[in-house]
Amino acid sequence: MNEEFKAVELNENEMAEAAGGARQARWISYTIVRGDTITKIANRFRVTKSQLIEWNGIADPDKIVAGHKLRIYTTV
Repeated sequence: MNEEFKAVELNENEMAEAAGGARQARWISYTIVRGDTITKIANRFRVTKSQLIEWNGIADPDKIVAGHKLRIYTTV
């Protein structure tokens, strides 16, 4: 029985599917851009507003500043 195997390149989503849908959680850095809100950022990374506020020590979530960085624990 002689089988031939080819190397295949997979993108991030294909790798997650190949691993049974398992995705790894890790800390990332996100730079706030003009027009961002805590709600938009939380929704984008599938975390809660409360988590973003706690992880980053945000005193007033209505006063985030473009250019500042946030730490976010999310799946990739």
